[in-house]
Amino acid sequence: MKNIPTVRTLSCALLLGMSIISGWVPAAYAQTSVQSSEVVAPAALRTITVTGHGEVTVQPDIAYIQLGLYTTGKTAREAQEKNAQQFKTIHNALIRLQIAEKDIQTVRFSTMPEYTWENNKQQFKGYQVEQIVQIKYRNLEKIGQVMDTAVAVGANRIENVWFSSEKIEEHKLAAMDKAMDNARLKAERIAKHAGVKIKDIVQITDNITPQPIPMYRQSVVADYSAQEKSNASSQVYPGELKIESTVTATYSY
Repeated sequence: MKNIPTVRTLSCALLLGMSIISGWVPAAYAQTSVQSSEVVAPAALRTITVTGHGEVTVQPDIAYIQLGLYTTGKTAREAQEKNAQQFKTIHNALIRLQIAEKDIQTVRFSTMPEYTWENNKQQFKGYQVEQIVQIKYRNLEKIGQVMDTAVAVGANRIENVWFSSEKIEEHKLAAMDKAMDNARLKAERIAKHAGVKIKDIVQITDNITPQPIPMYRQSVVADYSAQEKSNASSQVYPGELKIESTVTATYSY
């Protein structure tokens, strides 16, 4: 004889099926577990930030001289031809001073119309040509001789003279080493007064310190003959180079 499900049995089965579909399970059929967790925020990093400064002073061993020639003409071609002819003489004089070709570099060459003002009107006068070369020179005691020789053979522009070192990058690194030592010393001093000890370096920033930049002032050598008659020579003084470095460092404690 087969067992025939009763109405009560069918009702319970139907209720259980609907509960599973809807996501609700009676307590009698469910197994629950409660888990709880706490997220602990990391402790804030305690830091000291300081700025360190370092500098080194060295004797320059190289000079840069900018000189050149300014010519005029009724036409652009005439002005350029004058400039080319006269500048060849200047160039040959520099070579005779044992300046290598690789150490003579053109840094500016320009051709432009020239005007004057007459009766409140702009009048075309002609053309002007300017050529400037930069000379790299290592015999610092004879810089004045280089300029005097160039002017004697026709140069009428002495724009600038400045000094540097062929080991400038090494000197910059030496200044940076001093800046880092200075930053560490400052951080340790601050930590000592605060009653703590510094641990690790967290961040370093190399602050670019501008090096002295030459001021380009155009000067026209107008009366070299008077200087030549008095046997006077140009005097240039190299002095010293000061190379600086600044760093910002952050230490933990």
